[in-house]
Amino acid sequence: MSRKRLKRPLPITHVLDKTLRDLGMEVKLKQHGVWGLWGEVVGPAISAHAQPSVVRDGRLFVAVEDSLWLHQLNYLKHQILLELNNKLGKAALREMVLRVGEIKPPPLLPGRTHSCPANFPVLTPQNRERMEEILSPVKELPCREVLERVLLLYFCRKESSPPATVR
Repeated sequence: MSRKRLKRPLPITHVLDKTLRDLGMEVKLKQHGVWGLWGEVVGPAISAHAQPSVVRDGRLFVAVEDSLWLHQLNYLKHQILLELNNKLGKAALREMVLRVGEIKPPPLLPGRTHSCPANFPVLTPQNRERMEEILSPVKELPCREVLERVLLLYFCRKESSPPATVR
């Protein structure tokens, strides 16, 4: 069996979209788009005190800082859920469950100051510049976010490890 030869390469997003659709994972992918939309939908004030933690069977679990935030967001959860579903393109999420838990910092985005996890030293200006240089050609936000986190951990670990010794 011969394959149809393409005139030009397909963008990776087309290939991934088709593959995920064929595997029946399109809805799950839409559900996980919530991490990229959260800050935009709820704004920086809420985002600093509440973050999505997991999506299971259409239920979005959100970790909130304390019971005061849990109580306040309980009044807003239907509005937030509606807005998230509008932005995701269809009703990917059916429920939002609020729980008091650990708030992780939001993912790094272009223009943000990069910082290492608490147990790592701060990035050097040279490594910050190198990260931006590596990330500059990546235009697709989901890919950029993942690559940025990987690079951040790499550079942070590199700076925290002692220099190699020659025997």
